[in-house]
Amino acid sequence: MDDDQHTDEPQGAQEQDGAQERTTPGEYALGALGGLLVLLLLGFLTYQAVAVRESDPALSVSIGSVEAAGDGYAVHFEVRNSGGRTAEQVQISGTLTRGGSEVEQASTSVPYLPPNSRHSGALLFSEDPRDGRLQVRPSGYIAP
Repeated sequence: MDDDQHTDEPQGAQEQDGAQERTTPGEYALGALGGLLVLLLLGFLTYQAVAVRESDPALSVSIGSVEAAGDGYAVHFEVRNSGGRTAEQVQISGTLTRGGSEVEQASTSVPYLPPNSRHSGALLFSEDPRDGRLQVRPSGYIAP
């Protein structure tokens, strides 16, 4: 027997290896799509790190319902932080006025309000807040 006639792999296996090494147009398309997704993700993360995270907390309060609660009234509220940084110990103040004079004040605090989040709570008044002008607002916070 000649050494030239013996090979480790049959001839059909060599032809199959050559066919497997070709890259199809579908593989190129998937590779391009994956690369595009990686670039978009890097752009988004860069934007978040530079633009959004640099802004201070942006706090706002909206009043929900007013309900009788025991001997007083509960004013339900929702505080939002639409800014880019966390606010801690957020103080919420409510002032009830009638005829231009202050009738009552109430306050509470929210311990932790991360960026783009909201928290619900209630202020308690002994006077009916529906019989006057009620102003509820954030009055302070601590930056961590």
